Amino acid sequence: MIQLLYSLICGSPQQHLSLLSRTLGGAITSSVLFLLLAPRFIRLLKARGICEQARDFGGLNAPGKAGTPTMGGILIYGCVVLSAIFWCRLDTNFTVIPLLAGFALGLVGLVDDLLKVRGQSSEAGTSRGIKYAGQLCVGVTVAILFLSEGTSPIDHEATRWSLFAPIFRNGLYVGSAYVLVILAVMIAASNSVNLTDGMDGLAAVPVIFVAAVLGGFGYITGRIDFATYLGYFPATWPQIGQVSYGLPLSGELMVLAAAIAGAGVGFLWFNAHPASLFMGDTGSMAIGGMLGSMAVVSKQEALFFIAGGLFVMEAASTLIQDYVGLKLLGRRILFRAPLHHNMLHRGTAETKVTVRLWIVAGLFALLALCTLKLR
Repeated sequence: MIQLLYSLICGSPQQHLSLLSRTLGGAITSSVLFLLLAPRFIRLLKARGICEQARDFGGLNAPGKAGTPTMGGILIYGCVVLSAIFWCRLDTNFTVIPLLAGFALGLVGLVDDLLKVRGQSSEAGTSRGIKYAGQLCVGVTVAILFLSEGTSPIDHEATRWSLFAPIFRNGLYVGSAYVLVILAVMIAASNSVNLTDGMDGLAAVPVIFVAAVLGGFGYITGRIDFATYLGYFPATWPQIGQVSYGLPLSGELMVLAAAIAGAGVGFLWFNAHPASLFMGDTGSMAIGGMLGSMAVVSKQEALFFIAGGLFVMEAASTLIQDYVGLKLLGRRILFRAPLHHNMLHRGTAETKVTVRLWIVAGLFALLALCTLKLR
């Protein structure tokens, strides 16, 4: 407590507190900020008519959803940023790149939400092509920032341009093809979180799980002793004839992940069934952008698809339905898509669907943690 008071009076907490202390501070700050600001924010959205239009749950009408304030993602992202400013080190692009990616993709979602509100229809947003174009632009920007020598948080060039998997100690150097990997991760992350955000409380808990896993791995790879023992990211430096392990300063991702998880907890307080606030595309795309770019800068792209297995299932069910079923075979493969709509259509109650998918998300997060010592 004395150390905290000293840091508040004499300087930033980043200079005086340990990484674990700042992680706790980041989580508490973002969650408390959300809980304090959300009631007034909800009233403001209602006063301005920024509310959800009638939703169609896979052919099952959900009239109770209409009129619920949306675009709560603005507050989610705002709380994450305020917490990051206070607790994160912003002199490393391990934290700056995810925050920029979240902001840019949040703008893409914001445009979509505004068009839906003004068009008085949940189907009146931007086209799929425009969304993909926005995600592609953000992905290219992330790739440039991460792979350029002057802005990358990783000094070792071969590590930056290599693809790592949990079962291999050494990465696969793919060169310029790694840009395609970054684009795929960014597009998949933002779209999959967006597709999962279809029921009260459904997306918030998986986001917390994935953020926790990515933050935990960021901490481990940032600790040189842990990274050396576990064999994470060996980098050979010919000029000094040594091999080093780990990614210095990647532990800052744990503080940012805690801020995201804390904001997710605060949001869940108001988004639990029956929801009084939706995150909208603004929130889902911003969160997806932050999680995807965290996976990129920490070289944990494969881990994201394991920890975010629920996101993968939701996105895969939609792709199978739209492209394989309807376009290729000319018929439906699933009753409805994405997955949670299919479960709802088969007669499972909304709250039961949500809790069951939370359990699935938790199992995927545990599976991701099981890969910790595979190297």
